[in-house]
Amino acid sequence: MKALSDGRLLAAASFVRPGAVFADIGTDHAYLPLHLLQQGRITRAIAADIGEGPLSRARAHIAASGMAGRVETVLTNGLQGLEHHGLTDIAICGMGGELIVDILSASPFVREAGIRLILQPMTRAATLRRYLASEGFAILAERPCRAAGRVYTCLCVEHDGVRRTLTPAEAEVGRPLCESEEERDCFAELLARRITALQEKKRALEGASLTDEEDEALLAALLSLQQA
Repeated sequence: MKALSDGRLLAAASFVRPGAVFADIGTDHAYLPLHLLQQGRITRAIAADIGEGPLSRARAHIAASGMAGRVETVLTNGLQGLEHHGLTDIAICGMGGELIVDILSASPFVREAGIRLILQPMTRAATLRRYLASEGFAILAERPCRAAGRVYTCLCVEHDGVRRTLTPAEAEVGRPLCESEEERDCFAELLARRITALQEKKRALEGASLTDEEDEALLAALLSLQQA
């Protein structure tokens, strides 16, 4: 198996704890669990997907890697049926933020002590952050990342029961780790992209003699963050 190169999956891998019993939800090709096993980072893994096609691809990659005895493939919707597998670290990557919310809401066991969630929303990251804050999940860290020319954020989360209120800017772009020049560039691009979208919306509203006070406040906060 070739080295993992997808920035989103590498960011997710960085949050997995050594010795974890790991589950990759929406696994597709099982690239992430196989990478973690080859790195000696985890003890065993579940590669889960809702579709038989992705699981077939995952099984082929698992067989080719020689890791068949350490990765179990499971056909399931989200996390259904996985509550008794002794999972410690769970990755849900490459889905919309609203779908990730639906998966977490349908799986109460993710609130148990000792379970770490690694979440990488493709869209609606603000929706996901607001849900996590209101439901007592602590966002321990966020890591900006790049894949296929686009920038994203990967979140490391654990439930502690403390309900939080995020500012609009915190919900929109988070408070990411930026430990490298690449991560700083990714965050700057993500921030600029959101600012541009808000500015375009503002111009469209002004053309119709309308305003959106919430959007204007968010735009001002993001501009301030950009200039900091």
